[in-house]
Amino acid sequence: MSIAAGKLSKRVLLQRPEISKDSLGGIEKKWVDAGLVWANISYLSGHEFVKNGLDSASCTVSIQIRASKLTADLTPEYRIIYKGNIFNIQAVLPDSIHNEVINLPCTTGLNEG
Repeated sequence: MSIAAGKLSKRVLLQRPEISKDSLGGIEKKWVDAGLVWANISYLSGHEFVKNGLDSASCTVSIQIRASKLTADLTPEYRIIYKGNIFNIQAVLPDSIHNEVINLPCTTGLNEG
């Protein structure tokens, strides 16, 4: 059974972290574009909180993508960018119905990646 192409209607950017040393010998983390994939994004819940004296908000999101060569190495260290928002991947889970689909529970709004 295959997931309908129309369900995967959002184009998202996968990014992977790249760790290197800066000129002073410190560790520097950069985000490298891994590629664009089609996705389904469902906002599950959200909450507001105060962080450093400022009102903030976070959301729990479910993102589904199709398994491919591009997604073969996908781990929770990666992140997703959609419309300027950063989605931190919490886990990489197989779909119980569609074998070719990967479920990515994510959070957004908690940090800038």
